[in-house]
Amino acid sequence: MDTIRLFYLSLLDKFDPQLHFLQEKARSLNQQLSSTYSPLQLVTTTALVTTCVIGVYRFIFIHEEDLVIRLRETVFRLARRLPVVQRQIAKAREDTLTSVCNDIATSIAGHKFIQSLPTQGLSKKKLLEKLEQYRNFEKINFQDGQVSGCVYKIPRTDMTDIYQQIFILFGDSNPLHVDVFPDIRTMEAEVVRCVATMFHGNESVCGTMTSGGTESLIMACKTYRDLAYSKGISKPEM
Repeated sequence: MDTIRLFYLSLLDKFDPQLHFLQEKARSLNQQLSSTYSPLQLVTTTALVTTCVIGVYRFIFIHEEDLVIRLRETVFRLARRLPVVQRQIAKAREDTLTSVCNDIATSIAGHKFIQSLPTQGLSKKKLLEKLEQYRNFEKINFQDGQVSGCVYKIPRTDMTDIYQQIFILFGDSNPLHVDVFPDIRTMEAEVVRCVATMFHGNESVCGTMTSGGTESLIMACKTYRDLAYSKGISKPEM
C-alpha cells in the first residue's frame, strides 16, 4: 500500500505545474462567468447543456438500434413535418381510406345496420334466417383455400363435419383454466409433445399453444430475447 501511495504522490508531484495551471484557468473562468451572468442564468445554462449532452450520449450509445438506422428514422420523422410532405401523406391516406371504404360498402350494399338491441328476442328460426343473410355477404371464395393468411380451410365436407362436431363438444371451454378443463389441458400437452418429437426434442423440451400465428411469432421472439438476457446479452437483436 505504501508503494502505491508513493507512486501516486510522485505522479502528482510530476504533474503539479499542469494541475496548478488548470486550477488557475478554472478559477479565472469562474470569476469571469460570475461577473458576466447571474447565478440563475448559470444554473439554467448548466442544466440545459447537461440535458443536451446526456440526450446526445443516449442517442449515440444507449440504444438497441444501430446509429445509422436511428439517424435515418430521425431524418424521415423531421421530413414528415414539412408541409409539402404532410400534404402528400394526407392525400395518400385519404385515397387508401376511400378505397377501403368503397370495397367494404360494396360487399354489404343495401344492408340496414342494427343500431340498438331489440326489445324482444328473436326466435331460433328468425335468428338463423338473420345469420344466413349475413352469410350471403361473402363475395370472395375462400372455400378452395386460395386466400392466403385468412382462412386455413380444407375443401372436404367430411373434415368440416368433424371440426363442427368438435366445436360442439368443446366450444364452451376455457383453456386458461386448466384446473377446470383437464381435457383441454391434456390435449394441449399432447400437441406440444407431438411437435417436440417432430423436431427431435428431448424430455426437457416444453411449450405452449397460442391463439394464432401472430401471437406465436411474438412469443418466439420474446423467448429468444429472454434467453439472450439469461446469457448476459443486454441488447439482443431479433
